[in-house]
Amino acid sequence: MRGSRSEVLLFLVCGAWCLLGATSAASQQVTPAPAPSPMPMMQVTPNTNLVSPEVHPERTVTFRIRAPDAKDVKLVSEGEESVPGATQDRVMAAMKAVPLTKAEDGIWSITVGPYPAGSYRYTFNVDGVSSTDPKNAASSESLTSVRSLFVIPGNFSDAQDVPHGDVATVNYQSKTLGRMRRMHIYFPPGYEQGRATYPVLYLLHGGGDSDDSWTSVGRANFILDNLIAAGKAKPMIVVMPAGHVSTRMDMRSMGADVASDPFSNDLLNDVIPYVERHYRVAADAPHRALAGLSMGGVQTLNVSLTHPGYFAYIGVFSSGWFSPVRTQFEQTNLASLQSPDKSKVKLFWFAAGKYDIALPNTGPTIDLVKKYGYSPEFHPSEGFHAWNNWRDYLHEFAPRLFQ
Repeated sequence: MRGSRSEVLLFLVCGAWCLLGATSAASQQVTPAPAPSPMPMMQVTPNTNLVSPEVHPERTVTFRIRAPDAKDVKLVSEGEESVPGATQDRVMAAMKAVPLTKAEDGIWSITVGPYPAGSYRYTFNVDGVSSTDPKNAASSESLTSVRSLFVIPGNFSDAQDVPHGDVATVNYQSKTLGRMRRMHIYFPPGYEQGRATYPVLYLLHGGGDSDDSWTSVGRANFILDNLIAAGKAKPMIVVMPAGHVSTRMDMRSMGADVASDPFSNDLLNDVIPYVERHYRVAADAPHRALAGLSMGGVQTLNVSLTHPGYFAYIGVFSSGWFSPVRTQFEQTNLASLQSPDKSKVKLFWFAAGKYDIALPNTGPTIDLVKKYGYSPEFHPSEGFHAWNNWRDYLHEFAPRLFQ
């Protein structure tokens, strides 16, 4: 190869650069890039997809709880009294608890039913410790505890596609008790948008329950929604106060001395005045109703009969005075029983189940109010001392109000 010295030098430099580039490329080709790290796997606990309660189309219910280290798990549930063919012995046994079966994965389960449509409360008993269902957010408060809740659809207490009212949790200062108290209040559809005044039903719960009970397990708001939408009941406000004045089962409100009963005084001097001051209600006897179940039924009798004419509509569900209290009430409150103001009562409505533990008290109580000139109605039903009956009674009683 011929050329100048500068050309030769340029050729040698270019060759060196090409050789260096080729060597670098070869080096990159033989040194593989590190493999990407695998994505970490999500750790799924065995309890993540557990379903409880599971309501089946045939209205049976499966309950499940994961407790791999437990030795004994039982179900304590309302609703056994509603199962077709239920007997008193079966109901009492169910309330004591029914054992669940443990699987190899540590999940305990049981299937029960079928049940009639309605809502029912339950808990698990795990090695002697009562527990709500950790997979179920639906619950119902009692006086001193909370229980899980399941609903069997298919009747008048369903949440239907109709206008719905509102339920407010209201705290008020009770001068009678010197502290804050709580009540639940149902406002019918349209209350917030309108200016109309409404009649009021004061609705009392039973012993051991709370002011939450009538709207959780009792489904009172849905019952009223559906009745109002169907034109079967007048739009009304429903006030549900706390029937107990402490976390103890204080039974003074079941006695005959109404004047010293703290609940009766709280209802008359605090709850009703608060409602009539703060809400658009018709504050007179024709637009007031009072009803209650069990303990609340006795409270209803005590308050309404010692304040004759204050409530035009009275409902007593599964209730009545015990014999000694009935005699004492008559003797203590004779003047009130004889008052001519009883003529202002438009409806005095009683109901009790065929197997209701309160049924023996209901008949003699009806006889007593008849003795003093009232005209009570008695509506017998099937069933026990249970919420499936009390929902039925509200469904039957509410359309009779304020007509």
